[in-house]
Amino acid sequence: MDWNFKVSTGLKNIIGRELITNEFIAIFELVKNSYDAGAKKVFIEFENIYSNDSKIIISDDGHGMTAQDIQDKWLFVAYSEKTEGKRAGTYRDNFSERVYAGAKGVGRFSCDRLGKNLKLYSQKIGDIIVNYIEVDWSAFEIDSKEEFVNVPIRHGVCAELPSGFDCGTTIEIFGLRSEWNRESLLELKKSLSKMINPDAELSKDDQFNIYIKCEEEKANDKAERERIQRSENKIAASGQNIVNGLVTNYVFETLNIKTTQI
Repeated sequence: MDWNFKVSTGLKNIIGRELITNEFIAIFELVKNSYDAGAKKVFIEFENIYSNDSKIIISDDGHGMTAQDIQDKWLFVAYSEKTEGKRAGTYRDNFSERVYAGAKGVGRFSCDRLGKNLKLYSQKIGDIIVNYIEVDWSAFEIDSKEEFVNVPIRHGVCAELPSGFDCGTTIEIFGLRSEWNRESLLELKKSLSKMINPDAELSKDDQFNIYIKCEEEKANDKAERERIQRSENKIAASGQNIVNGLVTNYVFETLNIKTTQI
């Protein structure tokens, strides 16, 4: 008689919060997933970050998923399409082999690192309905003797994606585990800039744009722009200290300025 392994709900923490060590890596992983899904635009929106009902919303215009895709791929722990075939020959291929998560099929557990609750919407191009699932990560923490597969995940359908895209995926994360402020948002923007090709000409052939939105920081951004207009510091004037807007890789600009100063 053959026996088989059983998997405890404790697996969720091992491949989630314990593997994905901080919130910047967690968002990096989710944005990387959007790129691998063929997205050209990714919006990262922070809502009410200075209150108790804060939320992170990550939306892309990628291929999206059907109900069957969500069941057979997204909810299939450690399954990754990246191991079966991936986009090649682009700047972001440099980030395919990393010591954290990467192509291991556990990047989806980044959501647990970011917040206690998750709602994922997805629609494949041509589909007339949007499928969504709701995950309460605390349900996996009630009893470590419970088997992982026995924790139910709620599924439903709706008419359209919250993002307004015709296809793609939107992830809403509630009950945030970390406090976000202007400093951390700028640090996130700096981290995400590594995914953007600094060569503007080459990046036209591999279009992938990341946008950050935070309503609470718009007033501070306005003040920063006014300060930049008065500043003689060319590095500061590049826009690296603005939260809202397109994520840009300033590495060539910074190197050019510093070389000139030397």
